[in-house]
Amino acid sequence: MKRRDLLKASVLAGTLALVPKAGAQGAPQNTPGLGRRYRNLIVFVYDGFSWEDYAIAQAYARRRQGRVLALERLLSRYPNGLINTYSLTSYVTESSAAGNAFSCGVKTVNGGLAVHADGTPLKPFFAAAKEAGKAVGLVVTPTVTHATPASFVVSNPDRNAEEKIAEQYLEFGAEVYLGGGDRFFNPEKRKDKKDLYAAFAQAGYGVVRTPEELLRTNASKLLGVFSDSHVPYEVDRRFQGVKVPSLKEMVQAALPRLASYKSGFVLQVEAGRIDHANHLNDPAATLWDVLAADETLELLTAFVDRNPDTLLILASDHATGVGALYGAGRSYLEGSVGLDLLEGQKASFEYMLRALGNNPDVGQVKEAYRALKGVVLEDAEAQMVVEAIAKKAYRPDGVRYGIQPSNTLSWAMVQKNATRPDRPNIGWSSGQHTASPVVLALYGQGLRFLHLGLLDNTHVFRLMGEALGIRYQNPVMSEEEALEILKARPVGMLHPEDVWA
Repeated sequence: MKRRDLLKASVLAGTLALVPKAGAQGAPQNTPGLGRRYRNLIVFVYDGFSWEDYAIAQAYARRRQGRVLALERLLSRYPNGLINTYSLTSYVTESSAAGNAFSCGVKTVNGGLAVHADGTPLKPFFAAAKEAGKAVGLVVTPTVTHATPASFVVSNPDRNAEEKIAEQYLEFGAEVYLGGGDRFFNPEKRKDKKDLYAAFAQAGYGVVRTPEELLRTNASKLLGVFSDSHVPYEVDRRFQGVKVPSLKEMVQAALPRLASYKSGFVLQVEAGRIDHANHLNDPAATLWDVLAADETLELLTAFVDRNPDTLLILASDHATGVGALYGAGRSYLEGSVGLDLLEGQKASFEYMLRALGNNPDVGQVKEAYRALKGVVLEDAEAQMVVEAIAKKAYRPDGVRYGIQPSNTLSWAMVQKNATRPDRPNIGWSSGQHTASPVVLALYGQGLRFLHLGLLDNTHVFRLMGEALGIRYQNPVMSEEEALEILKARPVGMLHPEDVWA
């Protein structure tokens, strides 16, 4: 190459280096509109849901249940597309920053709720909807104070401050709160000993803590908290008799209450334990929470059909773990066998770990896998699990597979027979979130011919605003401004043991 060409290349490289990082991260701007207004809005978040999760659930439903997913029908007939998920300073987001993009319409740094890194509060969309006279509901399977629901209603610099968020919920005054998280409301478990249950009851809420109480109550405002932490996985509710309401049952309780408000309502539904199961690399827990979400989707689309002034937005906030059904056998002819083997899995790793305790022996581990996962472990594999639980010796590593000991429990039951799967042929890239684009879909009257394409996740905020006629702009922070602020902060954040990002 001549010296003149080298100089040209250097100038070009320098010019490209000056392109803002945020611009380099995103797709070309795409801003489709709805073209009409609605009275009610439902936002259904499939947390941590990837296209691989969809593929496994779609195939399992067809092959083992003889049915087509409600989500498959929605995707085949109504507007859908992809959303980019990166946050302000990271290609890999977490649920608070992803929730902020939806609810506030701007990119933020991972870790805070409706707030910028410098402490500037943002107005979440459901707060604006409440100001406009809408009733508000949050119905979720994680703790009800978890990042995704909280990002739609309150501002807090720390997504893990769930005791404080519970107090903010009382002040906010949504009509329905349903999910997990007893330890953030119960005076015997809160650090400050405040009785949030009594405070909510005094504010006019019916407080329920069991499925039976949820069915019996006729309270117009509702606080339902059904577990100490997150609501147990659907696989454990369905096959192990864990007494909690399903996501569908919680939504069934919420909808008539919210629909009774003349000014309309906004409702966030979150299938949040899809994300948690993917963190654990637990194929059965993921599958059954996706199927439970699909049953809930059937309920919601039927409600929209009966109430055509309602818009349903379905979105994943990010992908997690990305457990993929991979090809097996010669010419991949045995690739479907793993779906059949999933039918023998009747409990989550969460349930299994509770059953095994802190110091199991090899025999106990082998029996747990046989009874709960339908997998016969070799002694060496069972010993691997014993060491992960008792000695914190993790496989294949504790970095990429950082949700332990569950990631080791998953690693212990990987496929051994290359010819024909003897265990589910599902492989995981990590125990963490990933950067891939995820699903966005709309369901409602007058939308059949709308094209979405590839969008930024902040455009969900604009779709919600157009749907309800609520328009406002939150402050924008640049990536460069945020990075300067982050220089003075400790690196990373610590989550409580049962809280995943």
